Amino acid sequence: MTPRTESSGNPEASTLSLEEAVERIDVGAQPDPDDMDMTSPEALSGTASVDLSQVKWPSNDRNAPDYAYVADQPDPGRFLLTPDAMEMLLKLNRYAPDRSNQTIAFALRGATLHSGHEIEGVDEVELQSVRPDHRNLRCVIGYYFTGTHKLSVFSGSTVPCRRAIWGFVNGLDPANMLPTGLHSLYVWRHKRLRPALRMGRSSVDPETGAQAAVLRTTNDMIVGTQDPFDLSVPLDNVHCSFFLNENSFLGASFSSWGCLTVRGEKTPGQQWKKFQKTLEDLGARTRVDMVLTTGKDIALIDAGQGDPASLEERMGALRRGSQGSEVKRLQEKIGFEGGA
Repeated sequence: MTPRTESSGNPEASTLSLEEAVERIDVGAQPDPDDMDMTSPEALSGTASVDLSQVKWPSNDRNAPDYAYVADQPDPGRFLLTPDAMEMLLKLNRYAPDRSNQTIAFALRGATLHSGHEIEGVDEVELQSVRPDHRNLRCVIGYYFTGTHKLSVFSGSTVPCRRAIWGFVNGLDPANMLPTGLHSLYVWRHKRLRPALRMGRSSVDPETGAQAAVLRTTNDMIVGTQDPFDLSVPLDNVHCSFFLNENSFLGASFSSWGCLTVRGEKTPGQQWKKFQKTLEDLGARTRVDMVLTTGKDIALIDAGQGDPASLEERMGALRRGSQGSEVKRLQEKIGFEGGA
């Protein structure tokens, strides 16, 4: 359950500069608006052939994979994200993120800022737990700076847009949803965007994608607990949303086939530009571990920090990126031979 280790399967990668990488075709990366014809009759057709309203978030938390284990717990709604809450989340999930650059990225699936689209360098931030809908920016993405115990938070999304799910179900480009967990990303590129956070193999080889088990739906327009996990190389990077308002072709205010998106245009602008500033300061090839969780998880942690024993009982979990003796015991029990 640990992220991929620092090893390279591409001898050329160690000498490849970011500028050289951007000039190459990004094999396997998901499409961005520059790759799509949004003006064709098919693209702009009515609901008779393309009914994006069918794409929905599960109506019951028990059917939403990231929420199922806390479905029976009331959602506190409004909550405070603090460094203490982040540290408790890491402890409950047995995460040991890389802290060498004093920066941990995080993404809260199903959370919005109380007001505006950004807040930087604060001790705490007020958020609202919501549910994604594949249409609007109903997630937040940001940084936890472990050296200063400060937080920066930006509006974004952690789910594929409606067009992506509709297209995949109808035999077009692959779409997926990255499950919650601890994921190792690298300051590199997404197609022609630079810098971006890339789900790469290692700091030596950030260009080659890393494996991840992602959720895909082919039987309906809802990504739920009935859908299979696909062990693949999805290149679920972090890039800009490309749009600030809903795009009629995508049926959403962001372009994503599985990548995480920060609000902003490609230029760069808005929150994406500010998100990139931290990546520029860290430098190309820097590893940035990212914690992907739900707003409800942090809301429950915030509400229960006065009773850590109860939190452990209700919310202790093993996910991608978990480490330690419990992980080893689980692997032995299921006969896993891939290492800790």
